[in-house]
Amino acid sequence: MVEGHRTVKKNFETEMWIDGQKLPLNHFVQETVANVMLGFSKTLKGLDTAPEKIEVKIKKLAKPVEVDAHKYP
Repeated sequence: MVEGHRTVKKNFETEMWIDGQKLPLNHFVQETVANVMLGFSKTLKGLDTAPEKIEVKIKKLAKPVEVDAHKYP
């Protein structure tokens, strides 16, 4: 470690891929993305325990589609 640099704990291994290309994420961004997704997942119904792995895929639609916001999916 470089003298004068502070150490921080790493809790997650986080990757982000866009159109098949892996983006470089620094420690802060990795931890932030992981914590946001973990916090979001804890609010969902049907999840009894904290997840070990979360995968999210987002695909842009060719054009917007009207949906009923109160129905799933």
